[in-house]
Amino acid sequence: MSGNNRMVEKSKKAIKDALLDIMYEKDFKQITVNELLKRANISRGTFYAHFSNLEDVRQQLIADLFDHADYLFGDYTASELEKDPYPIMLMAADMMIASRDPAKRLFKFINVYDLGVNLKTWLTKYILSDAELVERWGGMEAATIYARFIAGGVMHTYNTWILDDSDVSSEFLAKALCNILVNGLSAFKAEQ
Repeated sequence: MSGNNRMVEKSKKAIKDALLDIMYEKDFKQITVNELLKRANISRGTFYAHFSNLEDVRQQLIADLFDHADYLFGDYTASELEKDPYPIMLMAADMMIASRDPAKRLFKFINVYDLGVNLKTWLTKYILSDAELVERWGGMEAATIYARFIAGGVMHTYNTWILDDSDVSSEFLAKALCNILVNGLSAFKAEQ
């Protein structure tokens, strides 16, 4: 990575981190660009070179969440996760616990329901990208219903965990998510 790219990424990270920090103190609607510039220790020109406005920063934080999910699950198909999901679910649980505070801050200015729907949609598409599983479930129509059901269970568990402020270990959370995923993936069979 060239020095210029490192500087760009460093500036973007400073902006996103500053927004998350400020969100501990106030609601998103009360945050100003000037306040963010001061907290991130960047110039107005640097901010606008990377983002159009604060909403753009918010959208990038959400995109970062999905990019990380793509990274975590990218080497696995849903069928492979059905066989032994614990290692990947433990990585996901560790990431969720590490990002718990930023996620809670994101939830302060993102409608939790909307974020849950977006994450559920992402997980549903991930499951449906596994042609072997779709075929085993009897085609796309049935697979879509099953995938939405499984994704809904996983996302409900995550939303409840973060909103209820449950104090559980990543191992416990990973095992719970594994049970939902494995039982869901293996429970559905093609219609006879």
